[in-house]
Amino acid sequence: MSDPYDFENLSPIEFEALCIDLLSAEIGVKFERFSPGADGGMDGRHSSAAGSRILQAKHYKNSKWSDLKLAAKRERANVAAMAPIEYHLHTSQRLTPDRKDVLLEQINHPSAKTGNVWGRTELNDRLRAHPKIEKRHIKLWLSSTAVLERVVHNDIAVFTEATEDAVAHILKVYVENPSLASAAKILEDRHSLIVSGPPGVEKTTLAQVIAAEYCDEDWDLIAIADISDAFAAFKSDEKQVFIFDDFLGKIKLDQASLAKSEGRIFRFIKSLAKQDNKRFIMTTRSYVFQAAREISDVLDDEEIDVSELVLDLSVYTREIRAKILYNHLYHSNLPQSAIDAVVNSGHVKKIIDHRNYMPRIVEWMTDQGRLEQVRSCDYPAYFLTTLDNPDKIWEKAFRKHISQNARILLFAMYFIERVSFPDPGVPLKRLEALFSNVVTLQSGDGPLLSMSRLFEETLREIKSSFIVIDGPKVNFVNPSVLDFLSREVIDLDVLRMISLSIAHVDEIKRVWKAATSSFSKNDPRIQQVAHALQERIQGASLEGRMPFRQAFDLIGELLLESFDVGFLQFLRSGGLEAYVWANEVDFIPAIEALEDGAFRTLPHAKGLAMIYRKQLYSYVLENEYLLDVGEAADFAEKIEDSFVEFPEAFIDALTVAMEEAVDALDAYHFDRGEDPESVLGDWLEQIEKVENFASSRAISNKKDDIANALSAFEMHREEQMDDYRERKRFRGSSFGSGGASQKTVGFSDNDVESLFSSLSSSRK
Repeated sequence: MSDPYDFENLSPIEFEALCIDLLSAEIGVKFERFSPGADGGMDGRHSSAAGSRILQAKHYKNSKWSDLKLAAKRERANVAAMAPIEYHLHTSQRLTPDRKDVLLEQINHPSAKTGNVWGRTELNDRLRAHPKIEKRHIKLWLSSTAVLERVVHNDIAVFTEATEDAVAHILKVYVENPSLASAAKILEDRHSLIVSGPPGVEKTTLAQVIAAEYCDEDWDLIAIADISDAFAAFKSDEKQVFIFDDFLGKIKLDQASLAKSEGRIFRFIKSLAKQDNKRFIMTTRSYVFQAAREISDVLDDEEIDVSELVLDLSVYTREIRAKILYNHLYHSNLPQSAIDAVVNSGHVKKIIDHRNYMPRIVEWMTDQGRLEQVRSCDYPAYFLTTLDNPDKIWEKAFRKHISQNARILLFAMYFIERVSFPDPGVPLKRLEALFSNVVTLQSGDGPLLSMSRLFEETLREIKSSFIVIDGPKVNFVNPSVLDFLSREVIDLDVLRMISLSIAHVDEIKRVWKAATSSFSKNDPRIQQVAHALQERIQGASLEGRMPFRQAFDLIGELLLESFDVGFLQFLRSGGLEAYVWANEVDFIPAIEALEDGAFRTLPHAKGLAMIYRKQLYSYVLENEYLLDVGEAADFAEKIEDSFVEFPEAFIDALTVAMEEAVDALDAYHFDRGEDPESVLGDWLEQIEKVENFASSRAISNKKDDIANALSAFEMHREEQMDDYRERKRFRGSSFGSGGASQKTVGFSDNDVESLFSSLSSSRK
C-alpha cells in the first residue's frame, strides 16, 4: 500500500506536533511539547521516575538523505547529555532498514533502538491506526491529494475564485487559530455562520477551511451569488453547505434593495436552524455589515447576532502571527538567500509586531513573482516599507513597471461589474470593448487597425502580475488590486476618460458611483463627469439594459448635477427606451420624485410625471393578465409608502387585481424544483403586504390556507429530520485545539528567534 501522506504540506513545527501526538497515542503516555527552534535535542518529552522519553522530529523542505544523516550525527552529544531511557527519532523521509542502522550508528546511544526510528511509511501506518489524530491535524488531511481533489471539485475553487493550485497553497499556509473552533461551534450549534471583519484578515479562507471539512464528510457545497440560488438548490434529504461569500457586497445598501434580500436571507437562516443536514456560511466586511444593520431591523435581530463571528486582527496572537509568516516563508519559492536575510536581519519581530500586519500582506510579500526585482539583501527592509504603506504592494508596479495601455485596461476592469457565480470575473468581450474605446479616445486618430492584437498584448503584459485569465473571463489576481484601484480612480481625468468611452449601460452606474462617493454635490469635477456621461449616453450605441428605477434615479441625478438641454431633448424623444426595461410599479416612486421629491426642480418634471401616471393607469385598468402576488405586494407597499394621491377608480381597480392575484394561489401546487416552504413563506409575506392595503375576507381566508399548508410542510420536514438523525447523525466538528500540551507562556522574542532559526540555511 502506498503512503497517502508525504508530509510536504506541513512545516517543521506542524510535523513535530503530529509526531508527538502519534507517539503519545502509540505508547499511551502524554508528551510535553517545547517551543520550536533551538530545542537542545528534544521536541517532546515524557518524564517519570524511571527517566525521560525523548522525541526528536526531523523535517526540512527539500531535504536529502545526506542532510538527515548529518542531523543525526549532530544529535549524538545532545542524546548523551540527556541520557534518556528511550530516544525516538521521526522523519518525513522514507527509510530502509539499512538507513535506520546508519542513523542509529550516528546517534550511538542505547536508548535509540530500531523500533523507535520512524520514517514516512511508519508514520502513515500509525495514522491509519489512529484516525482521530489524522483528523485533529487539519493541515495534514485537508492538503492530502484525495481530500484536495474532493474539495476543489466541490465548488470551493468557484466561491473563492481560486485555481486548484491556489486552493492547495491556501491550505498549506493556513495556521489554525481560535476563530476556527469558535466558527465551527457556531455553525454546528446554529447551522448558520456570518464571518465579518475588515479586508485582509482571511474571512474567506476561514469559510473555505470550514467548508473543506464538510466536503470531506461528503456534504455538497453550494456556492451562491444570490439568496434565491440557495432556495433553488435546496434539497431536503441531502447534506448541503451553502456559501455566500461577501453577501452584503452583492446587495445595494439602501432600504429598498436591502429589504428585497434581507427577509429571504433571514428566513433561510431560521429554516436551517432546525435541520441537521444543512449549513449556511456567509462572509462580509465588518464596516459593510454595520452599515447594513443601521438600516435593517432584520440584520440587527438577535438570531443574526448570535450567528456572527467577528474576525479581526485581535484574533492573531503574536504566536499565530509568527506562524503565519513562518508558514508563508517555508512554503514560498523565495530564494534561500532572501529567507536568510529576513531571519538574520532581526526584522522578523518588527514584521509580526507591525501595526499594519495582516495575512494578506504577508501572502503577497512572500510571493516570488512579486519580488523578482528586489535583491535578497534588500528584502527585509522592503517588507517593512510595504507594511508602513500597504499601497506599495501595487503602487510601484502600477506606476513604473507597466505601460499606459495596461493601466487603462486595469481601470476598465474596475468599472465593469464582475460576475461572481458560476463563472467569476469580467467577460473578456466586455473588457475589450471598453478598453478599445478608451485607447481610441486617447489616440485621437480614430479606431486602430490592430486593436484586437493590442488588447491581447496588453493582457499578456499584466497576466499573473495583476490579472488572471480563465477561459472567457478575466479577474484581478487578488482583491487587494481592487482596493488599490478604488483609490486610483478618484481622479477627474480617469473618470472623464472612462465616461466618454463606456460601452455598456452597467458602466454608467459604476462610474457615477465612483464620482459621487469621491466628490461632493455641486463640485465642478462631478459636474464634468455628469456632462461626459450625458454626452456618451446621447451619442453612442451602448450594450445592455437596466431596470427603470435604476435608470430613473441615475438620469435624474445626472441632470441635477449638470443640466444639458440637448440631453433632455434626447430623453423626451425616447432615446433612453432602448436601455431600460420597465416595471410599472416603479412608476409610483418616480411620480413622487417628480411631483414633490428630489427631481421636482427639473424642467418639465410635472409633465413627465403625468406621462408616468398615464402609463401606470393603463397598466392597471387595461391589463388583460393577472398580477402575480409578488407584483401585488410591491404595488401595495409602494402606494402605502408614497405621498402620491391616486384617483378612486385606479385604487378600486388595483384592489380587485390584488384580490384576484391572491385568490389564484394554490397552496399545494408548485413548479418543479421549488421548495414548498420557501414559496409558501414568500406568499405569506406578500399576502400580509396586500392585506395592509386591501383587506377582505377572501384574502384573509387564503392567508389562513397558506399558513396551514406551511405548518403541514414544516411538520413533515421535522419528521424527516427526526428520522435522519436516527439513521445518520453527523459526528460533529473535528475542529479544536487538539495536539499535545505545549509548554509555552506567551510568545517571547526568544521564542520568535527559535521558531525562525529552523528556516535558516545554516540549520539544515
